[in-house]
Amino acid sequence: MIVIYGGHNCGWCVRAKELAQKYELGYVYKEASEFKEEFRNKFPDAKTVPQILWHGKHIGGYEEFEKEIENTRSYGDGQV
Repeated sequence: MIVIYGGHNCGWCVRAKELAQKYELGYVYKEASEFKEEFRNKFPDAKTVPQILWHGKHIGGYEEFEKEIENTRSYGDGQV
């Protein structure tokens, strides 16, 4: 499962959701402003959104998410 923490009017957040949809990856989107305490606890040093978790592992923002999809060897085996 992928969790995308984003913000209102965040173009990179929209792109992250679109990328997950493009590859038919299951994801949950959470507005960081609605989950402030959870966001701070998970990403204490984060200054930007999106912040993305992939199977519980923090991978970073949009660019890291894009690279993770490209580099996931098990993609297509139903294990992304």
